Amino acid sequence: MYPIVFAVILLCFYVWHDVCFMCHSSLTGFLYLLKGSKMKKISTVAIVALFAPAIAQAAPIIMEGDYVLTQVSDNGTLGNASNNPGIKHDITGTGSFGIEDYLTPGTPHELFSVKSSQFGLQTNNNAGRSDISGVLTDTSAFSGYDQSTNWTGTFNDFYTISTDTFFNDGDERINMMTTITALVDLTDVEFLRSIDPDPDHKTFAEFSTVNGRGTDTIAESDFVHAQGTNTGLTIGLYSNSDITHNTGVSDSSWSIDPSYYLAGNNAGTGDFSLGLAFMLGDLATGSSSTFDYAYVMGESVDKVKVSVPAPSSFLIFALGLLGLARLRKSK
Repeated sequence: MYPIVFAVILLCFYVWHDVCFMCHSSLTGFLYLLKGSKMKKISTVAIVALFAPAIAQAAPIIMEGDYVLTQVSDNGTLGNASNNPGIKHDITGTGSFGIEDYLTPGTPHELFSVKSSQFGLQTNNNAGRSDISGVLTDTSAFSGYDQSTNWTGTFNDFYTISTDTFFNDGDERINMMTTITALVDLTDVEFLRSIDPDPDHKTFAEFSTVNGRGTDTIAESDFVHAQGTNTGLTIGLYSNSDITHNTGVSDSSWSIDPSYYLAGNNAGTGDFSLGLAFMLGDLATGSSSTFDYAYVMGESVDKVKVSVPAPSSFLIFALGLLGLARLRKSK
């Protein structure tokens, strides 16, 4: 019952916020005070929801935990071109982030793509390409997670897309929940998340990674991973979503097409990209598809803990819908 109550409170608050926009400055300071205190109790969520609006950002938002340090760009991707941090990983869980970065060496490549029969292929890449415009919001103060953001975008009059990126300080992963909503009837809708990982470049000047799909206990369709050839450091994409999905490893072309990864292609070891793609199928006007996935990390492939929060993270999902409503209102 509590999540429903909170969602109603948040909806009422956003109406109030549009009327009382002039109060934004003082409430913003209050929100950050609460965020710094790391208070995650129900009372804090309720207070912030009532008195402090989510803060839209024009610049990237840094997300730092004990194991993971990253940033979300204003186009909804991880990293910010070659700027630090891309995705940093401390296997000790002490927040001691060294020089290695999974994302920034060479040509940074972390992206998502959306494809359908009606509009073709759109991609947002942290290296600069941004076909889908959107708004980035810091939701950490009242999401229930230590680190969380929401990015909500729209592509012409075809669809809206909302992605929550979130993790707790003790998590060795970056969780994501994406919702795509059709504004017209769409067919053969596909989605991709992809990265070119470089865990060993800073120390060993090595771009090549040992890439693979699945393990002895995890299906190839659920897990794709890259391991440093010297350090063994591992990053991967994982999902156990009920929505049809598959993984792949692209060769040096670094495919941005979801169909490539849905086909289960595996180029093997090299300076290649990993991808996790979803087949959403047909979406009627006004209908949505929501799915969970995560970047997972570990000292080695066998040390990676593959899990994603269940869609019961209702509050974060509600925030995404609120962001979507606000974006559509602003058009």
